[in-house]
Amino acid sequence: MTPHKGLIIENLEVSIGGQQILHDVSVDVEPGTITTLLGPSGCGKTTLLKAIVGLIPVDEGDISLNSTSLVSTPSHKRGIGLMFQSNALFPHKNVERNVSFGLQMQGQKPEEYQGRVSEMLELVGLSGYNHRNVDTLSGGERQRVALARALAPNPNVLLLDEPFNSLDRSLRSTLLQEVRNLLKILNIAAVHVTHDWDEATRIADNITFMKDGEIIRTGLIEEIIMNPKYSIVADLIGLESCWNPIIFEENRTSFFDTPWGRRKVDFIDPKSFVALIRPENVQIATGGTDAEVQSKIAVFGEWIYKCRIGTDFIVSVKTRSNYAIGESISLYADVNHVEILEVL
Repeated sequence: MTPHKGLIIENLEVSIGGQQILHDVSVDVEPGTITTLLGPSGCGKTTLLKAIVGLIPVDEGDISLNSTSLVSTPSHKRGIGLMFQSNALFPHKNVERNVSFGLQMQGQKPEEYQGRVSEMLELVGLSGYNHRNVDTLSGGERQRVALARALAPNPNVLLLDEPFNSLDRSLRSTLLQEVRNLLKILNIAAVHVTHDWDEATRIADNITFMKDGEIIRTGLIEEIIMNPKYSIVADLIGLESCWNPIIFEENRTSFFDTPWGRRKVDFIDPKSFVALIRPENVQIATGGTDAEVQSKIAVFGEWIYKCRIGTDFIVSVKTRSNYAIGESISLYADVNHVEILEVL
């Protein structure tokens, strides 16, 4: 049997101060792939990273790298690199001394690590920055230094704990692509934490959603978009047009009403699901249902409108047409495009 090359987390249980934080967590990250952990604050994302790197002990389960368990291995011997939300650079050290920190911890002397430092700086686009003071660098340059420092000891795994949060959107987008390309070139497995779905789609191969210390959904980005499965996942990826339908029964058939007609459903607990209609499945068409534009935002050359139907039904629609807030428009949707999502 071929040994698994990558990071495997199996049935992990972690408690802090007597309170269980992670419940039966399993994640598989192959070399050269990036898994993004997405979920609300307090769901256990950062705790999972700390367990992987060995900053907190595990109660049950295993963390292995290239088929070797890491549970009993000290943090500094796990071969794991870290990038933090704050770049955590040493302000009193220059760029070279920051990047070489992990190599110095391994016992290397300047004549041994200088070549590696220069190689890493070239890799992140900072050739010649060796002797620059870090307090003279821009935010993007500091994050590149932090990336070079994390990669210098040649880790098998890189953990990214929201390292791009403080950067403006344009710079964040550039760095996300650069980091993704580097990890692919170096064939490093990576686990990335964020609250931002757009950021996740720019860097990740796989998305893992967490809620209350458990993994609730995992898959490729395309799979998640096509089938979020749960209402909390739909909310996290920006699908907002959800509502709690009222279930009726007639002639042994269950259904609920939508503004465009009845949607039949299999018999299920009405408290356990919500209905969803995506903006792209709503059209502006004559003969539809009257709606009033409540708000509008421009996204990639299109307008996304939030519209009110009746007194309290809110639905979104995407179009290139420009309407004013308060304007009345006519909306149509095929009831077969109304999706049913589970509630956890």
